[in-house]
Amino acid sequence: MSKTKTIRELINILAVALRHKIGGIVNPNEIYAQKYSKDADVLMKEAIRISLKENWNNYDKTKIKDELKRKLKVELGNKEFINERKFDIMDEEIDKILKLFNLN
Repeated sequence: MSKTKTIRELINILAVALRHKIGGIVNPNEIYAQKYSKDADVLMKEAIRISLKENWNNYDKTKIKDELKRKLKVELGNKEFINERKFDIMDEEIDKILKLFNLN
């Protein structure tokens, strides 16, 4: 798989994982909150596996951050049932994930 395809796959998985994590954080009393949290953990493990396939340079890291932010904003915007606080914590959660993956 080319590096571009790996980046795209990583961003797609991270966007869904973060959407689930944020959904669980801002709506903790909803029925789906626990399921979203578990799904986020599974997706994060998959993202870690994918991220270890490549050596990321600074250009790649910047591209991943920018595209992840754009994609996550779209993902969260499409989920109207998630509390509007979702956009307030989005950047913070992206930074946490990128630091965890050593992509900051």
